[in-house]
Amino acid sequence: MSATVSKATRYTLLIACLLFCVGCDQYTKKIAVEKLKDEQPITYFNNTLRMEYAENTGAFLSVGSRLSKPVRFFLLVIANAAFLIIVSGMLIFRWQMPLVQFIALSLLLAGGIGNLIDRVFLNGIVIDFLNIGVGPLRTGIFNVADMAITGGALLMLVSWFFTKDQMEKGNHVELSPAEQATPSTTE
Repeated sequence: MSATVSKATRYTLLIACLLFCVGCDQYTKKIAVEKLKDEQPITYFNNTLRMEYAENTGAFLSVGSRLSKPVRFFLLVIANAAFLIIVSGMLIFRWQMPLVQFIALSLLLAGGIGNLIDRVFLNGIVIDFLNIGVGPLRTGIFNVADMAITGGALLMLVSWFFTKDQMEKGNHVELSPAEQATPSTTE
C-alpha cells in the first residue's frame, strides 16, 4: 500500500493536515478565549456537549500540573518539541511507511504543534474548552489539538495491530499436502 501513494501526494496530505488541524485548533481556542472565558459553561444536546473555558498547565487530563514550573517547561515544551522533531523526521525521511501510519503521525504532529504553540506563547498553559459525556460519565476538558493527538494515537494503534497481523501471516509458510507427506532428505 505504501508504494501506491507518491511522495508528493503524501507531503500534500501532511501539509493539509497541519494547516487544517493547527488552524482549526488555534481559531477555536481564540473563540474560546473571547466567548467562554469568565462565563458559565454552555451546554448542548441535554448536556452531552459542554463548552467551558479552562487553562491547563499540565498534560493530558492535567497530569503534571502540580510539578514545578521549570520541570513542566522541560517536559511539556522542550521534550515535546524534541518529540515533534523526531516525528517530523520520520514523516520526511521514512515517507514510504504504510499510509495509515503516515496519517497517524501527521495527526500527532499537528496536535502536538497546536498545543506547543499555546505553551510557548501563553506562558506554559494550553486553552481547553470541550467536554463530552452522559450523566456523571464525562471526559476531561480538551481541545481540537487533543482530538488530533487522540485520533493519531488510535490510528497508530489500529495500524500496529494490522501490521502485526500482516507480518504474522507473511512469516507463516503453508506447506502443500505433497510437501507435508514427502520427507526431505539431504545427500
